[in-house]
Amino acid sequence: MRSKSMTFMILGVGALLIFLGVFAAAQQFAAAQQIEEGKRVRTVTRDGQPVHILAATLETSQWGWLDPKEPIKLVVNSGDTVAVETLMHSHNKIQPGTTIEEIVALRKANPGGGPHTVTGPIYVNGAEPGDVMEIRILKIVPKAFGFNFNLPGKEFPTIGALAPEFPDGFVKYFYLDWEKRQAEFKPGIMIDLQPFPGTLAVGIDPNDPSPRKGGVKDPMAPVSTLRPWKNASNLDLNELQEGTTLFVPTFLKGGLVWVGDAHCRQGTELNLTGLECAYREIVMQLIVRKDMKLEWPRLETKTHWILMGYDEDLNKAMVIAAREMIDFLSKQKMVPLDRYEAYALASITTNCVVTQVVNVRKGVHCMVPKSIFVKK
Repeated sequence: MRSKSMTFMILGVGALLIFLGVFAAAQQFAAAQQIEEGKRVRTVTRDGQPVHILAATLETSQWGWLDPKEPIKLVVNSGDTVAVETLMHSHNKIQPGTTIEEIVALRKANPGGGPHTVTGPIYVNGAEPGDVMEIRILKIVPKAFGFNFNLPGKEFPTIGALAPEFPDGFVKYFYLDWEKRQAEFKPGIMIDLQPFPGTLAVGIDPNDPSPRKGGVKDPMAPVSTLRPWKNASNLDLNELQEGTTLFVPTFLKGGLVWVGDAHCRQGTELNLTGLECAYREIVMQLIVRKDMKLEWPRLETKTHWILMGYDEDLNKAMVIAAREMIDFLSKQKMVPLDRYEAYALASITTNCVVTQVVNVRKGVHCMVPKSIFVKK
């Protein structure tokens, strides 16, 4: 009997190993199929160079979640240029004439998820966990309208800096005159347009402490677009405009780049939203950096290096951003500085600003002026 039991046990273990092998092979096949789908020809040429086009549809965009298992929409090589279309919030359901009551219903329709619509993911060949994704924003062209709203404070008392003081919801729509690069708030008040993507992300960090979709504990389950984190996501950093470069640590193979939550102007968001809009195109160059290691995203503009920190506690976000700034200054190669010198220089010359306060995780960014470095 013992011999038969042992035989059955061996057969059972063998069957389990075969099953696991078949399951792993099926997963690898599915992943390969996803990548092949992303290789569908979506490429044109400009000045003899390839430009990959990713139009925004219900199939190529997602509402409110970054899912690492989402089928890949586009495969590119490091250094390639992509032109990506984006949609309005809630899978393009907010359009001129949408009432605040309908906006509230849309907010409730996707529990836990952000209101944002993001296009992607884009798989970048060669990107591996531990690399840095360099994202150069080359061009942004908005669509024709934008909006701003606050949710009713009587229903959403924690969403917005002064939500209890504004019990009713409010929405306002704007025509975006891109020829003049302006929008009229009301007669006598004109807003200059300064578009930037509110959400620009790579694939999720499995160690992100954000809750996962449905409350599951799987570290590879979808993460809401609501909270900014080390993979960037909902940065809402208004310096991230045309001509700037974002550097983001990579956590998943292929990088998995997403973009959306388009803004056409934003101060420090107080009522929840800025001048929300959508892009006819945001043109980006995606470059895999094997020579960089980062813990948090950072931004380079024509005039500044910008270091970031995000945490539910604004004081902790400030500490993260300040530490990132000191690390940057002490490791830059233009003029050698030890950490004490970097600490002093930062205190004298840099400016730290509240990035956002309305997305659960609060943000601070510290701006290092390039002009202080006079040695060439």
